[in-house]
Amino acid sequence: MTNQPIIKTINGWRAVFALIIVLFHVGVTGLEEMTWLGVSFFFVASGFLLAKKYSFERLDGAGYGRFVGRHALKLYLLHWVALALWMIAKWAVGELTINPGTLAVNVALLQSWSLSHSVYFSYNQFSWFLSTLLFCYLCFPLLSKWFMPLSMRYKLMILAALALLDFLVLADTDFYGRTALYVFPPVRLIDFMIGMTLAQGMDMLKKVPIVDLGKSKNGMDLELVSLALISVAIMSFRSYPNLLPWSDAIIWWLPVAVILMACYLYNKREGFIGKALASRPMQWLGDISFEIFMLQGIGPVIYNYLVASVLAHFGITTWVNMVSNDLFGAGTDLLFWFIIPIDVFLAWLVNRLITRPLNRLIKS
Repeated sequence: MTNQPIIKTINGWRAVFALIIVLFHVGVTGLEEMTWLGVSFFFVASGFLLAKKYSFERLDGAGYGRFVGRHALKLYLLHWVALALWMIAKWAVGELTINPGTLAVNVALLQSWSLSHSVYFSYNQFSWFLSTLLFCYLCFPLLSKWFMPLSMRYKLMILAALALLDFLVLADTDFYGRTALYVFPPVRLIDFMIGMTLAQGMDMLKKVPIVDLGKSKNGMDLELVSLALISVAIMSFRSYPNLLPWSDAIIWWLPVAVILMACYLYNKREGFIGKALASRPMQWLGDISFEIFMLQGIGPVIYNYLVASVLAHFGITTWVNMVSNDLFGAGTDLLFWFIIPIDVFLAWLVNRLITRPLNRLIKS
């Protein structure tokens, strides 16, 4: 294991994307592209950070077992807690239906391997992310041993071949096929491998004399470039609907790579965007971002059956709808302002009572 400085801006981006994904799933329109971008970011950033943290020469034998065991334990525990809370919430409102076979696959974190929509999005539907991430973690020591030692030329050739295969398969796939591939672990492993390769490439770039990256006073320029690339990708997608087959990952790889470059090369020398991401509130949200993502299916249930009736009794929901309709047009509402706090509170509670003690236990 190597000692790498904490990159607060990456943690800040986690917070941003976790909240955007929650907003998208509670019905806020116009966030589809940022949601796809956010999911790609989580996978690429995971590969990037692990490659920076662990020395690939040591991840074999007993090192492999310790790495897989620790990371699998963290994912399974978070998954089981989120699943239990989701099932309790659904049971309390009379909406829980149990299919023993599907539940068993879900409990085992194997649902993302299914090509059936009713399985990979079953129960707490957001757990597919941990199912796929678990596969990436299982592959990481093997990739560290066999993929990372290759020269950058060969690594890029392998990634290009995998990306081309992904591109060609998606080009002739319908909606359900694309969704199945969106969660399918081997497909998402490409994102993860891009992050690992980028981690090694950053150190190489800093050694090239003609490359000025990371040498200016702060990262404002590169931060603005990353925002510009995000905007270009979104506008390109909206202008050319034929890009839809590749909207889940491929068209977001470049913006995500530049975001991570800005975060790493200008760590502790951030521009104004990076300083905002590194602020205490964003770090607090970033620390619970996985919990925010995993528990987002519970917030609407609690809101709809407990909070909404209270707010309606006092006329608050009517007032909120009137204000939102005046500001954003008829048919819109801002009731997500009540759902987000529920999700964040639950995430903080699970993080404090379960995630933190588990992390301390693993490190001891």
